[in-house]
Amino acid sequence: MKKGSKSNERLNRRMLYEVLTPEEKVLYEKILNDITKNEEFYMTSTAEEITAHLVDECGFDKEAIYRLFKKITKIHGE
Repeated sequence: MKKGSKSNERLNRRMLYEVLTPEEKVLYEKILNDITKNEEFYMTSTAEEITAHLVDECGFDKEAIYRLFKKITKIHGE
């Protein structure tokens, strides 16, 4: 682990929460909860399989997931 990466992770999470809508924050927390419950699945699946799982099994809106992941990717890249 790189020095300072833990503080960068906290900064990225704080930045993410600043740009998420209230609905996206709820979705984000639900996805984190599902990741915790199904860690092996998330580690071994493709992005397409994960999206299908979130839509079909968890009942999340595909467009909402896309927008959320787009924001996460943008913040993570900064």
